[in-house]
Amino acid sequence: MNTRIMVLALLSAMMIAYPLSAAGQEEGAGYLFGSKVISGDGEGRPLSPFPVVPDFAFVDAGVNGVFDLGDPVYLNMNPQDGMVSEGDIRLSTAFSRPGQMVRLGDRDLGYRLIRFGTSGFQPAELRYYDVNGDRSYGLEDPVYLDFNPGQVTPGDLRITGYLSYQPGSLVLDSDVDSGKQTRTLPGTLSFYNANGNVDSLGGAIFDRGDIVFIDTQFPFNAVTVNDVRLSA
Repeated sequence: MNTRIMVLALLSAMMIAYPLSAAGQEEGAGYLFGSKVISGDGEGRPLSPFPVVPDFAFVDAGVNGVFDLGDPVYLNMNPQDGMVSEGDIRLSTAFSRPGQMVRLGDRDLGYRLIRFGTSGFQPAELRYYDVNGDRSYGLEDPVYLDFNPGQVTPGDLRITGYLSYQPGSLVLDSDVDSGKQTRTLPGTLSFYNANGNVDSLGGAIFDRGDIVFIDTQFPFNAVTVNDVRLSA
C-alpha cells in the first residue's frame, strides 16, 4: 500500500471515530476548542509563555504537495522536530476533534508536518472578521487561521465558530463568510499551567491538561475576556 493510500485510509478511519458533531469536545473537558472567554469565565488566571513559540503546520494527507481541504492542521509545539509528536494540538476536524492533544500511541503520531510559510507554501496568520465594522476585536468577531491574509478564502480554518459553522471547520467557496475582509488578531499564544508544574529554573511546563490560549487583551499573561481557547 503506497503512502497516499495509507494516509487517506487513516484519515477516513479517524473521521468516523471523531465526527464533526463532536467538534471541540474533549472527554471530561470543561471548555470547548474555539470558545471565547466571557465575563466570570476564569479571567485573571495566570498565563505562561511557551519557551519555544509553536507554529502552524499541516500533514499533506493527499501527498500531492499542496495544502487542501483534506489535510489536517496542527499547532506544532516543537517546531524543530518536523513531525506530529506528543503534545501537539490538532486544530482541524480532519484526524480528530479539534483541540485534542496528541498522545503516545495515537495513529497520526510521527507523520511529517509541513510548516506554513515555508518551501513555497502559503503563510498562516490568526485574523478576525470585524462583524460590526468597528475596527476593534470583540466577542462577536469570528477568528480564522487565514491562509490568504486579508480575506476569508476557501480552505481557511475557523478557529471560532461563525453562524452555523463549527470551530475547526474549513471554509468552502459557497460559505457566507467566504470573501469577508479580515484584520490582524492582536495577542500571542500562551497557556494556563493547570497542574502548576515547573522545570528546574522555575519555568512553567506545558503538558497534558494545560489549556492553550490566544492571549488577545491587556493585561497580557492573564486570562481575559475575548481570549480564545485552542485546546480543550
